[in-house]
Amino acid sequence: MQTLTIQVHDRSAMKAIRTMQQAHSISIVDQVAPELDSPALPGQPLSLKAFKDWVASAEAAPSVSLKAAKSQWAQQRKQLQRLATK
Repeated sequence: MQTLTIQVHDRSAMKAIRTMQQAHSISIVDQVAPELDSPALPGQPLSLKAFKDWVASAEAAPSVSLKAAKSQWAQQRKQLQRLATK
């Protein structure tokens, strides 16, 4: 499972998202869960120590090659397009 935070500005895009929810492909979470609290998301400013800790943990995390990321996104895009056209 992967969690994604998005802002939807278009009614047809929201309709596609609701269709995927009805097909049980995704779940819509209204509130950001505590475990999703991230410096990458809007919210309170970080202290300098918290920012340094966040950078250190990001540097220690495993990386993905650009080629692998593009390949994974292409697969996900095809799946989303199939679901949106049903």
